[in-house]
Amino acid sequence: MEHLTQPDPVPSMRTPPTNVTAHVRDRLRHAFVQGLKGSGALRGARAQIAKEGTLVLMLHRVIPDNALPVCRSPRGMVMRESAFRSMMDYLRQHTSLITPGDFLLRPKDEKRPRVMVTFDDGWADNYAVAAPVLEAQGARACFFVVTEYAGMPHPFWPERLLGLLRVLQKNGRGDLIEPMLNAIALKLEHPHPSGRHLQEEQLLKWMKQFSAAKIGVAIDGAVRNLESIWRTDTLDPLERLMTWDELRSLAHRGHRIASHTATHALLTTIAAQEMVTQLRGSAVALETQLKEECASFDWIAYPNGNVDARVRKAAVLNGYRFGFTTSAGIWRSNGDMLNIPRVNVWDGSVLSAEGEFDESYLEYSLFWRPLRSRRR
Repeated sequence: MEHLTQPDPVPSMRTPPTNVTAHVRDRLRHAFVQGLKGSGALRGARAQIAKEGTLVLMLHRVIPDNALPVCRSPRGMVMRESAFRSMMDYLRQHTSLITPGDFLLRPKDEKRPRVMVTFDDGWADNYAVAAPVLEAQGARACFFVVTEYAGMPHPFWPERLLGLLRVLQKNGRGDLIEPMLNAIALKLEHPHPSGRHLQEEQLLKWMKQFSAAKIGVAIDGAVRNLESIWRTDTLDPLERLMTWDELRSLAHRGHRIASHTATHALLTTIAAQEMVTQLRGSAVALETQLKEECASFDWIAYPNGNVDARVRKAAVLNGYRFGFTTSAGIWRSNGDMLNIPRVNVWDGSVLSAEGEFDESYLEYSLFWRPLRSRRR
């Protein structure tokens, strides 16, 4: 994923020099973005995207501002409600917010960037927090959902792992983090990455090379060993996926529901028959549950962005026509319909170092960076 700022270091690795370095980096970034703004480059990038194609935004979670302390999800997939409201206000004023149904349409006289909003996984906060904000702006989104986990609480292992790391730090037991990671690595039979400035994202990337089942067993062991500590933590009440009733409600209100596979399997890592189960099983569940609503049985967002020629071929054979990635860029109508780029959006995409919404940061993340991605 593309991020404007790096997610937090693993808590035990945070040191005063790291914070000083981060402060300097933030100041340099601010000066760079403001320089782009002053030169007109940000506005120029917005105008260029209006000429070239459609910008597809990828979000995961939109949470109440006061829920951030208990949110266990990786920071690179979390946006606070106030930031989301500000972003949607900006998009309504300066772009053409298109519905999923209008995705393939391309008006010849369009003067503003066309932007479509999508969400991955199907978190409950999409229904409770994000959808009302979208609808207040007259916008509709596509929600890519993990069909077998509909309504499930605490569905994914990254929240469990990061929750353990954060609760240890909060309780002053950072000394237990390294032994915990060593124990998990022993279960996975592979050494974990290390370093003073180890990032959460690096740790999660390392874990993703293993099967979800194997990761689950390893984390279960860590949970049992640290039970007396983690049970003091407050769990996020929105850390669940939407129910089928909630998804039907969204569909009735004009949003689109589509596939994120059956169990969020990383498609490039599984055998052919399991891939069929993931792709076809998800499509069948959508058709069965939402046959009278606005579902897209031929749209899929690849979990973790894992896609290759084998995955695209399997997607086509199982009835999919449109595939959405996690690679930043602009969608052009003559592009590969099974390799549609999206721009990841989170707090760091739109907030300054002081935590305030800043239009120049948003324009940098949404317009300038995708153009740079295209030119590399």
